Amino acid sequence: MRHRKAHRKLGGFKPAHQRAMYSNMLMALVEHGRIKTTEHKARAVRSQVEKLVTRATRLGDILLKDPKKLDQEEAARRVHAIRTVRRTLRDRDSVLHLFEEIAPRYLGRPGGYTRLLKLGFRKGDNASMMLVEFVDAEMPEREGREAPTNETEKKKKGLLGRLRG
Repeated sequence: MRHRKAHRKLGGFKPAHQRAMYSNMLMALVEHGRIKTTEHKARAVRSQVEKLVTRATRLGDILLKDPKKLDQEEAARRVHAIRTVRRTLRDRDSVLHLFEEIAPRYLGRPGGYTRLLKLGFRKGDNASMMLVEFVDAEMPEREGREAPTNETEKKKKGLLGRLRG
């Protein structure tokens, strides 16, 4: 029985290998905005990236200020948060990208920073594949479309509107 077992077992990897794999996947997600991986790895990475973004957004208005103009207490809070995230991410550029570009976008949002999209099955071993991406990431296929102008057009373009015709 797996009572009170918090983490996912991924193919029997050793803990050090799992930490390195998650760290690399998190760095790729922060750098590129989306990654394609198996379903089980995607679900595991999603919870970790949500915790990292939450850690960064807890700084609040400190994220929007220039780091050189912070007073001593604010600078200490920022450094502590960066060091805490750095334990997981390991790459300085990814950590700075998270704190300077990604986290300020989600300041007013209470969680739900990522989405998972099913992609089908991998050809070689039939593993279920998923796309993990940040919610506000612009997708290339959506750039050419116009946004609906009023409420009725939004309903028509939704799933129920398409089904109703």
